[in-house]
Amino acid sequence: MPAGRSPRIQITGRARAGKSTVRNALSLMTAEETSPIDAPEQADPILDADLFLYILPGTLTPADRRALAPLAPDRTLVILNKADAIGHRWSDAAQAADRHTETLGLLTLPAVASLAARTRAGTFTEADLKTLRRHHGSTDPAFTLTPDIFADPVIAEDDSARRSLLDRWDLYGVSCALAALRRAPDLAPQPLLQILHSASGMDPIYRALHERYEQAVAAIARESDAGAL
Repeated sequence: MPAGRSPRIQITGRARAGKSTVRNALSLMTAEETSPIDAPEQADPILDADLFLYILPGTLTPADRRALAPLAPDRTLVILNKADAIGHRWSDAAQAADRHTETLGLLTLPAVASLAARTRAGTFTEADLKTLRRHHGSTDPAFTLTPDIFADPVIAEDDSARRSLLDRWDLYGVSCALAALRRAPDLAPQPLLQILHSASGMDPIYRALHERYEQAVAAIARESDAGAL
């Protein structure tokens, strides 16, 4: 094992789980994204890195269990991605992640990686804020139930602005922004962006990954020292 090398990170999971989105959201440009573990008529990817990020988009399947079974808990982090589609509130996704942690013996944390990637790539424009402030007073839960309802031209004449908002921030991001503005209507773009990043769930994942990364660095150093003796 070469002395002083950085730990290798592999990001794996099923097709369309959000592997690339998580990679971008965490700025893991050197991480290796594997082929899907459920690709038809293809062998499972070889998982031989120092650290593993397993992207789980909902319920566990037999393919997930097969891929996760040999992975060590101190080298693996499971990300329950697309958490906004699990239940009706964040606590539902958090409880599902806790159940997966217990079932798998691997730390599982919820996230909406698409929102985290958006908060890294851009900020709220004046047009965004104008549209959000125009509608932040709506307390009808159905208003943000689906993209079609939110952008319905019957609601108001600014349906094109609402569609643009959905394109930039997705429905979950829009819902979080509206909730924040109901509490603090004068929020500036940067604080609002920080609230949305927090709502993505990515910060606890980053901290857990950093802890495992430091452990991997120490393990590589120990192996290198042992090999030099």
